[in-house]
Amino acid sequence: MRVKHPSTLEEIKHFNSDEPILINEPLVAKPFKAMWVSNVVNIDLPVFDEIETYQNKIIEMLDVAEDYGLSALFFQVRTTNDAFYTSKLNPYSRYFTGKEGKKPPFDILPWIIEKTHERGLEFHAWCNPYRISVNGALSEKDYLDTCDALNFAKKHPECILKAKDSKLILNPARDEVKTLIIDSMVELAQHYAIDGIHFDDYFYPYGEIDDNQADLKEYAERTDLYQSLGDFRRDQVTHVIDGVYKALKKVNPNLRFGVSPFGIWKNKSSDPLGSNTDSKCSETYFHQYADTRKWITEKMMDYVVPQIYWPFSHPIAPFADICDWWADLCQAHGMDLYIGHGAYRLGRENFGNEDELVNQVGYAASKKSVKGHVFFTYNTFREPKDAKAGMNKLKVLLQECDQ
Repeated sequence: MRVKHPSTLEEIKHFNSDEPILINEPLVAKPFKAMWVSNVVNIDLPVFDEIETYQNKIIEMLDVAEDYGLSALFFQVRTTNDAFYTSKLNPYSRYFTGKEGKKPPFDILPWIIEKTHERGLEFHAWCNPYRISVNGALSEKDYLDTCDALNFAKKHPECILKAKDSKLILNPARDEVKTLIIDSMVELAQHYAIDGIHFDDYFYPYGEIDDNQADLKEYAERTDLYQSLGDFRRDQVTHVIDGVYKALKKVNPNLRFGVSPFGIWKNKSSDPLGSNTDSKCSETYFHQYADTRKWITEKMMDYVVPQIYWPFSHPIAPFADICDWWADLCQAHGMDLYIGHGAYRLGRENFGNEDELVNQVGYAASKKSVKGHVFFTYNTFREPKDAKAGMNKLKVLLQECDQ
């Protein structure tokens, strides 16, 4: 099948090429099928109010997952330097109990995991390793005043890095921060029957860093004086990825660790090893200082879920070319690859084509190294709204995969 532009019905070609994009028919999906359940700012689940009400929301979520034939949940348990579970290192999340540090009647995470496993689904604990705040609406002082005393950032304001838009993250160059992140993951692995731990795409800020509150002091104290600031920052993040992977394997060799990076490592114009994407595209190597290619080639994780949230027809970052790049890389290095699909964009922007998502799934599934698909976000499964036509087609495709 040749992919056609939803508006012009012209054949879509690979980027800067006359080669048409072809998808095998009939469309199929790979066996691993998951959705992200996003708890930050309560995107997918409400603040905990009453036990039975919250539990019913979880049961509804699992019903939806089962209805779509999913095999796993990526459930967010750390959003902003906090926890959706009982922790000695991090306070209960404001997005769970309504106020950071406020305790629920009991630790509900074991119950959620148990109910997930009863449906035959895997439970991957999705964690944001660095984020302190989601926006810069409050000053640093005012925001920290809303934090619980257990919050590491409140206890150690010297470990805060600020973006120019005033968003706050933990400084990746501080050893205390690295220790907190690794210890937090070990705590999760030791006390909860999770199947995996999953990091999202937030490392260094997407926006520019405020030089007055950056990592320049740590950079000045580096041992390798020839190292560039970019390489220094990439090393800090890589140390955490490698440290988490090794620490988790000591706790449970069967526990899987994965990362969901921004979809473009580098453009080919920056590096011949980069993807066939336009030079204007953002690159996670330079902007979030996340060297995802290195993490794959040196096997610092068990799987990768690149967020390829663009359509086949995108003028500078087309889905097919980016998918091809990840598939080739993971095939060469024996890394499990799950494609991150932007289901939430169906029915709007340039995802107006109701076949866009199922075509992406079918295209990705034709790649040997692609082992599955992860969809953002649960809210789109529960209340498709403008995405209804496309999600109905996705449901049929995913259900057929189970037959």
